[in-house]
Amino acid sequence: MRRMWSWVAVAGVSLSSVALGDEVKGDREEQGRTRTLRFTKKDAVVGQAEEHRLLVEMKQDFTMTAPDMEPDAISGTSTMVQTHVLTPLAAKGRIVTQAKIAYGEVVEVTTEEGKETRKLSPVNGKAYLGEYKKGRIVVTSLQGKPVKKEEQTAVLEDLDGLGKENPLVAAIPDEPLKVGDSVERLAKMFEAEFQKKGEADDGMTFRGISVRLTEIRQDARGPMGVFSVAATFVFAADEESPISMEITYQGTMNVLADGPETTSISLAGPMTLTPTPEMYQLGMRVTGKGDSRLVLTTKVLPPPPKK
Repeated sequence: MRRMWSWVAVAGVSLSSVALGDEVKGDREEQGRTRTLRFTKKDAVVGQAEEHRLLVEMKQDFTMTAPDMEPDAISGTSTMVQTHVLTPLAAKGRIVTQAKIAYGEVVEVTTEEGKETRKLSPVNGKAYLGEYKKGRIVVTSLQGKPVKKEEQTAVLEDLDGLGKENPLVAAIPDEPLKVGDSVERLAKMFEAEFQKKGEADDGMTFRGISVRLTEIRQDARGPMGVFSVAATFVFAADEESPISMEITYQGTMNVLADGPETTSISLAGPMTLTPTPEMYQLGMRVTGKGDSRLVLTTKVLPPPPKK
């Protein structure tokens, strides 16, 4: 089974604190009929902790056949779970320059041939400081001491946004959006961020990325913009496997207005495996089914009690 990919971290760009200006007037019945919503970008709030939760699941149940070989099962499951609390410690306007990141559970669980394997991340249960200094991000322990390279690599991926404006915030239009609007700027932002991860994972490409405002919902906590998101991920065949993998994701991105902002992404879609043209000509075939699911949420935590 293919490993969990580093690209899942890109979804974190959608979990910034984006405040929505309220274009909605009148009572809730009138609000429910609103067709436009304006976004207002706010400065980062130093000391405001946010809890992030990420779940990525992949299931495969395929069979590979070819002349002169026994059918080969390509099956199993893989689940990655990550939780962490991110607290900005210093900021310039909307740009966070220093932050604390405290990890909860960070684990990948795979099951193949009935055998379960659990792999804990080196950052599991640990906390770090990250600071943007002189054009780069410096990661240390909470005491300001250096950390192991494997830990630093993982933390740098999660704190990639330090020292620059969150891409999602920058891509949100200043003008009000109408239900049904395609948001090309957001689609291009996702494509650019996905492509950055694709460069790290050789052979990964993307197509058909689209973002559309489909609903303005009246949540109990205020107006919420609901966006449909679609993207197709293609993982090319490599030396280890003459089979390419394609996942067609569809789902929603929710952005909540008023008070502590909560955003989320939920994507799911079918998976297909395809032999290379050369192997197909030799008679290789792959049948079966697979799917993948990604759920990413964040919420603003209440401030700690005053002593």
